[in-house]
Amino acid sequence: MRFVREKFMEHFKLPAGVRDVLPEESNALDRAQARLREKFAAEGFSSVRTAGLEYYDTFTQICSPIKQEKMFKMTDKDGNLIVLRPDMTLACARIAATKLTGARARLCYFSDIYDYSASGNSDREVAQAGVEIFGEEGARSDAYAVAFAVNCLRDLGLSDFIVDIGHVGFYKGLLEESGLSAAEAEELRGYINAKDSVNTAIALKRSGASARAQAAILALPTLFGGAEVLAQAEKLTDNPRALESLRHLREVYGLLCEMGVEQHVSFDLGTVKSLAYYSGMVFTGLAEGVGAPVLSGGRYDGLCAQFGRDLSAVGFAIGLMRVLRAQTAAQTAPTQAQKGIVNVALAKGRLAAECADLFIRCGIRAEILREETRKLVLETPDKKFRFFFVKPSDVPTYVEYGVADIGVVGKDTLLEAEADLYEMLDLRFEQCRLCLAGFPEKKESLTRPHLRVATKYVHTAKKLFSSRGEDVEIIKLNGSIELAPLTGLSDVIFDIVQSGGTLRANGLTVLEEVFDISARLIANKVSLKTKAADILPLIARMKGCLQEGDCEKQ
Repeated sequence: MRFVREKFMEHFKLPAGVRDVLPEESNALDRAQARLREKFAAEGFSSVRTAGLEYYDTFTQICSPIKQEKMFKMTDKDGNLIVLRPDMTLACARIAATKLTGARARLCYFSDIYDYSASGNSDREVAQAGVEIFGEEGARSDAYAVAFAVNCLRDLGLSDFIVDIGHVGFYKGLLEESGLSAAEAEELRGYINAKDSVNTAIALKRSGASARAQAAILALPTLFGGAEVLAQAEKLTDNPRALESLRHLREVYGLLCEMGVEQHVSFDLGTVKSLAYYSGMVFTGLAEGVGAPVLSGGRYDGLCAQFGRDLSAVGFAIGLMRVLRAQTAAQTAPTQAQKGIVNVALAKGRLAAECADLFIRCGIRAEILREETRKLVLETPDKKFRFFFVKPSDVPTYVEYGVADIGVVGKDTLLEAEADLYEMLDLRFEQCRLCLAGFPEKKESLTRPHLRVATKYVHTAKKLFSSRGEDVEIIKLNGSIELAPLTGLSDVIFDIVQSGGTLRANGLTVLEEVFDISARLIANKVSLKTKAADILPLIARMKGCLQEGDCEKQ
């Protein structure tokens, strides 16, 4: 009977990444929307409802296309490819350019968007409320958009939040000095957004950019904080475009101070959103208790021109379900003492032992990490740090969702997880290599079609061979990977190699070294800003300890 009931219930499950909103939460969502409708109307915004289905080409045949893997695609009765609405800003820009005649327009919306590729801390169906301002430009218009976003979050009952402001023009200006190609710039943008200084440095060296350009771009992941960041950034470059971007942000900040919202504002010049989509200032809303942004916006002059009429534009979207999570977190707010605790995700074993040594050298009372215990949660005696012991593969998840503020994990795990977080430091222990290995005679056949590759790093392997345009069969294994070529299950393996002893004992060898692996310090994107006073000094001390270790080795 139980089996029949379970089989029957399978027909009523929902696809991954979507969920039903039940009465209590739905009522809270209705109240939030009602508050925003009233606020939008008071500021002169007119409501629009864009089509839920659009032609695929609308979002791909423009200079700022949406990646095809993000869209839910289907074919209509005429054979045309159509998609579920993937983006509201593009839809509003299409309306403003093709269906409105005025030189100015203020539009608002309450709509769902759909992201096929969403995973982790993101949903595939996202309830948004947003505004788009067309035909208004300059620092005052940008400041108004940020201040209005702040006031919207306040009206929704949030108080413990910040709005991070950046400017894509600063990065574009630095690029002009670097000589990077468009593809190299886009690769670099991903590393900078993740605050991954290691891969940023590697990509820059490979590009051959000048020493000054490299130094300026390498500084981007660290350029966040108060208005003093703008002065720091100014010293890094003479590029007119970059300097004009900083001047613009100073003017915006002065206006925000006049508007009385400066206490909610910070700057992050390492927030480099899509270079094709955004044209100037960009901003992101981060709330305590939510491990991902609650709001995102910026200026996108030039987007309407791609639909036939040139209009300046700035706007933002609020993720309504994330706002509800922030409201709940605020209602169950921790005490001031609890707020000061930095939550750290670690994997038990050698990595935790290495971390204990580093934390102690940094002045943290982490001796508890050396104790033999079955406890999964430990706190330092001074109640400043709390450690969670989790599986290595779960460390990025705990950090991405904001349960842990920071974590330590191997680069191999990060590559496989592709979590949305910041990669702050290479800790330089637990070093090894992620390699292709097999019998020596297989080296010549690595590029042959239909190569069979055994690995536990399925996602990383797929990305690697896809980037090379090679057709391979990936075989997922969970352990004893070296056995696969010995038994004929695979041609080669893709796995971490430290000393290579197991390979040699079985007649195997490294055929290609693909990635250098070591332990990395990672941080939640929100925690890094909301707990900056606790986390940034720790990172600085860790850097100092690592540099001291380098000096001792020399």
